[in-house]
Amino acid sequence: MIHTKYKEMVDNLSKTSHGDVNDKVMIVDGLNMFIRCFGAVPTLNDDGNHVGGVTGFLLSLGALIRNNKPTRVFMVFDGKGGSTRRKKMYKGYKEGRTGMTKVNRLAGYEDLEDQRESMKNQFNTLMRYLDLLPIDVCFVDYVEADDIMAYAAKHVFKKEVMIISSDKDFLQLVDDRISVYQPTKKKWMYKDDVQELYGVPSKNLVYFRIFDGDKSDNIPGVKGVGPKTILNKLPFLQEDNMSMDKLFENVENLDDEKLKAKIMGSKDVLTLNYDLMQLKEPDMLSSAITSTIRSVVDSPIEGLNSFQFKKDFMVDKLYTAFKNIEVWLSNTWTELDTYSKQTRK
Repeated sequence: MIHTKYKEMVDNLSKTSHGDVNDKVMIVDGLNMFIRCFGAVPTLNDDGNHVGGVTGFLLSLGALIRNNKPTRVFMVFDGKGGSTRRKKMYKGYKEGRTGMTKVNRLAGYEDLEDQRESMKNQFNTLMRYLDLLPIDVCFVDYVEADDIMAYAAKHVFKKEVMIISSDKDFLQLVDDRISVYQPTKKKWMYKDDVQELYGVPSKNLVYFRIFDGDKSDNIPGVKGVGPKTILNKLPFLQEDNMSMDKLFENVENLDDEKLKAKIMGSKDVLTLNYDLMQLKEPDMLSSAITSTIRSVVDSPIEGLNSFQFKKDFMVDKLYTAFKNIEVWLSNTWTELDTYSKQTRK
């Protein structure tokens, strides 16, 4: 009886001192980070093989964790056929993308096929390491990472959320509890930052961007309606409770007949762009998919497996990128491992 009471007291004390596992969640765009590191980090192991995709990813993630001290890390990747839904809406969606990127010459790839094979092998190696760390890894077939991340940020995690991605689409989610870190710019984006950068509130950013489209996803915009025109001629984008119906209603009331005709003539393009780009209410296809995501969140987070991590680390000869793996594991993952224990009780 005394032992039970003591255990309850220790558990409660631990929860009080460390807070809740969902207090400050970091949601990471996994493939976005991997591709960026694969192309930018030239690290070779002792066998002369490029390992920058793996080491760059782990070091970048570690720095984000140490600097921002999340209580939970939710790592998201595209599921198989993740782009299917949007490609059904627009055949050209992401057309022309190869998934490849210019890699530092030190990597020594002979051709694109050699690079593609290395990328595949490094990605599989990375997934093996992520399984040894106290984090969630989530992917759902036929669903893009963007939709999973948006759904989790808006509807699953209810407290502070930090999204890690260079994808500008996530800026539309920024509010009083959701922020976005853009690794390529090394900048955190909050509500005021989005307003300053685009001239519209983050909650209306998608209505701004549908005019411009998205070159990275091969989504065309509306010619002749650029940022200056939007800000000077469409002041209603500052208003609350904006919707596509409200946008077109306001356009119908414009005095500028030429601009009105141009926008209304592109109504189908703008509506399609909204369906492709909006993330506030992601289309998750079925309740089974949302249940899958929630089951990942509700499942126990595996604890830090330092022994296996170090063993694999030596076999893969990744020590060329780490000064001291023992210190890195301790300084980066100990606190997160403490939070993860809450999910295993």
